[in-house]
Amino acid sequence: MNGFGFYEKYVTLMGNLRDKPDRATPYKIDYLRKTIKDGKVYKFISFDGEPSLRTKIDTLKQGKIWFSFYKTLNDETEFQINYDVNKIAMETGRSVNNVHLLINYFTQMYDVYSLTYECQDYMWKDYASNGNGICIEFSVGDYDYLYPVEYLDKESIDFNKMIISGINNGDFAFAIIPWVIKNPYNVTLNIDSTKEKEVRMLYCPYDLGEVNGGTIEMNIKERLGYKGIAKPYVDFDLNISKIIFGDKCNSKLIEELKSYLNAKGIGYTYL
Repeated sequence: MNGFGFYEKYVTLMGNLRDKPDRATPYKIDYLRKTIKDGKVYKFISFDGEPSLRTKIDTLKQGKIWFSFYKTLNDETEFQINYDVNKIAMETGRSVNNVHLLINYFTQMYDVYSLTYECQDYMWKDYASNGNGICIEFSVGDYDYLYPVEYLDKESIDFNKMIISGINNGDFAFAIIPWVIKNPYNVTLNIDSTKEKEVRMLYCPYDLGEVNGGTIEMNIKERLGYKGIAKPYVDFDLNISKIIFGDKCNSKLIEELKSYLNAKGIGYTYL
């Protein structure tokens, strides 16, 4: 499947769950346990910029994490899908409009929460404004909420074949691959994405009717001006082990967060 590593086997094991037992989930959990050291994942947060700064602080103090609509992320190639709509329509018997609608539905389906499984110095530079921010260390309770990210040139992926197989055979690949594959280089930020060592959580805000009453429509998130959603991190079996304050972090923000952390019994350190 075009040079995939982990997801080559994962998608094969997933197959069609209507007829097979779930062997993909145990495989994924075992892979993540071996990849994530000491059961810890990390979120770097920049404290640059208003009004998003206050939103970030309040979200943290509410015990929540922010799942982003992919179009708000910092890489313009997120969910980039190159496909030939006429070829797909011909080989699936769907109309061109139906194919476009189907693919748009997939792009609207999930929101993304990105983490890293390594707390490295370069992450402070690229994702926490050279120290003007924090790093949250989470303990992972349930690995099934996480998905490893693979770094692969998306130009090499045959999305036509993947979409056709999904429509005709009910294959699982297209439901997950665009969410968990990233280009090795982030052209938007001019950085090497492979250094991120990223894992992701996916959340569907339609399940509970949190977007458009639960109905997915063409470009509905853009039309609603939707940016993402905050959800309690305990709902995903995450717990904060500690918070690391960057060396350029605002002293008033540090004191505000320290009061919250002390009240919650959460530890903290300094970079």
